[in-house]
Amino acid sequence: MMAPVTSAHNSTIKLIRSLKEKKFRGQTGLFVAEGEMVLARARAEGWEPEFLVSTDAIDNWGAAQRITVTLNVMGLLSAQNNPSRVLGVFRQRWHSEAQPDGLWLALETMRDPGNLGTILRTADAVGARGVILAGQSCDPWGPDCVRASMGSIFGVPLVRMETPALISLCEAWPGEVVGTHLKAPIDYRRRYASPVLLVMGSEGRGLSDELAAACAILIRIPMTGPAQSLNIAVATGIMLYEITRT
Repeated sequence: MMAPVTSAHNSTIKLIRSLKEKKFRGQTGLFVAEGEMVLARARAEGWEPEFLVSTDAIDNWGAAQRITVTLNVMGLLSAQNNPSRVLGVFRQRWHSEAQPDGLWLALETMRDPGNLGTILRTADAVGARGVILAGQSCDPWGPDCVRASMGSIFGVPLVRMETPALISLCEAWPGEVVGTHLKAPIDYRRRYASPVLLVMGSEGRGLSDELAAACAILIRIPMTGPAQSLNIAVATGIMLYEITRT
């Protein structure tokens, strides 16, 4: 076993540290995932890390390069308050299109990476086929989203497109295209005809007028209390489970 890396100036350590920034994730096409359970999910889904970094020897993981580091160096690499003993550096995967099968989720101008990670985890839990990120979305490969997804980032296909392309997809979708809207006349508690494309708007403004017009059905989640809106991850979770209810 090679001696652990002790210096933050090591070239590979510098590369991995840089991946905390969106700029360098974009330049390299790489991202970091932390923790044994998360990496186990990655492996189960057929993802192999470019780099595997750990604080002790790990023999049952494949990787292009394995690196052992001290606890101090792992603390520099980790985005968590309590660093895990292992992290992996993976290559990002984008899918080219959304196949009209089962349940797909489209998110317009998704800004909060923690909410996005939670949504990916919920979409994974209900067996959604994938998630479309439309418009100016936050980076799903950032540490906040990856951590909140709890490994679901590896199991849920991601597609990115501009809003006009999503509108075209809505118009061509063979099943139900369902959007949420505060002023919609239809209660969300209903039966949905597969394949379903669920379209959710941004946290602050909801669906754009153009995308709302492209939805075949607009529904609302009623609120009897004084709150003006629901958290986007909560609202999406409610919708996903209602759509998949048998």
